[in-house]
Amino acid sequence: MSCDVVVIGAGLAGLYAAMTLEDAGCDVRVLEAQPRIGGRIHSMGRPDTQAEAGGTYIGAGYTRLIGTAERLGVKLIDVTPMLRFFQEQDLVLGGEIIRQQDWATHPANPFPERDRELLPWNFHRVLTMRENPLEKPGDWLDPRNAEHDVSAYDWMRSLGLDDRAIRIGYEMNPSFGANARDVSALLLFFRAAFSKAQRRLAPEGSVGYTVEGGVQRIPEAMAARLRHGVELERRVVAIENDGSRVTVRCADGSSVTASFVVCSLPIGVLADVAIDPPLPEPQARAAASLPSQPITQVYLVPKAPFWDEDGYAPSLFTDSPAGMIAASRNGDDPERVTSLTAWAMGPAAARLDRMSEADAGREVVAAIERIRPAARGKLEVVGLKSWGSDPYARGAWAYFRPGQVRELASDLGTPHGRLYFCGEHLALASRGMEAAMESAERAARAILEA
Repeated sequence: MSCDVVVIGAGLAGLYAAMTLEDAGCDVRVLEAQPRIGGRIHSMGRPDTQAEAGGTYIGAGYTRLIGTAERLGVKLIDVTPMLRFFQEQDLVLGGEIIRQQDWATHPANPFPERDRELLPWNFHRVLTMRENPLEKPGDWLDPRNAEHDVSAYDWMRSLGLDDRAIRIGYEMNPSFGANARDVSALLLFFRAAFSKAQRRLAPEGSVGYTVEGGVQRIPEAMAARLRHGVELERRVVAIENDGSRVTVRCADGSSVTASFVVCSLPIGVLADVAIDPPLPEPQARAAASLPSQPITQVYLVPKAPFWDEDGYAPSLFTDSPAGMIAASRNGDDPERVTSLTAWAMGPAAARLDRMSEADAGREVVAAIERIRPAARGKLEVVGLKSWGSDPYARGAWAYFRPGQVRELASDLGTPHGRLYFCGEHLALASRGMEAAMESAERAARAILEA
């Protein structure tokens, strides 16, 4: 087979690059290793509920993603009316449940006086917003800000916080890294600056959206719009660039030759592909050393509303193996909890990933039952999703360790001959799903200019 451009990967980045190129008149083929479309957006139907394993909700300022959904006729649902449910969770430390209203005066609260009202899941987010040296999101790559490419731990210590405040304020269910020493403060500043910019873009009174039928409907609609659709179960194992054409070879023995290739594989998966000629040393080192965050979700259906019995919120933010337990209300009655999802992140996810799925599910249920005895015998495990052990993802998203922003960021997305790259880890000014689309837009435009 021969075409103008081969796109590797049918997640948001690959599909948006394909749409942009096809709109410009290119003949595009999209290859996807999995038997489904969506990449790290995965909407999984469960009994009486819909579970979002990836792409949980769409920020109200995600202009590229929202515009694409509207263009393709995908129905968005404003989640703002559900905001009170997002704020309902209680805190668990050392097996003790602490209600939100009791946290400010609780003896376990290690935060400075001005911040004692902050809950642990908001503490470092408020700090990075308040103390942020970046004026706008793209400033994180400005060499003048390289001095901030230190560990979040060192930065928080410079603010006068002790180890206990850092552990509770960052290291419970960390979104980036195993702990505060494992992530660059500059990355956290970037995320905070992006969040601030998003607030300016969001319509007044709206915090974000989900999609009727699941967020995966967006990439599925994108794939359906492409002239040739997406070729599923075509795992790419080699890319050969002879200077004038590029040949992409798949595990099933098939191959596609094109003028250009767009690779949207997650950074942890790129090492599985043989690239000839090899990537230059700085870029190869960057691709091999950038880590991705392990996140494991265990899906639970409650047999009875045990939270009515013990009086605590259905959702909990814990320092246990269960991580963050989030209640979903996806039935006809918005007051009724239809399912619970335990989000284990960082070390807790890595620990569950060393177990069988059955043992991991039992471990999470046992942790919840220890915390709240009213839950005993009332939780059924209906599924599990590990992004860390997923061979097509190797983590939920990439993150930068201290020093890696200045050492690696400039080399990661450099085109290699006729091979171009995109993906959430390559965005310059966006995070999350919008980051995937920003990077795809840039790669597609670069190919069109070439």
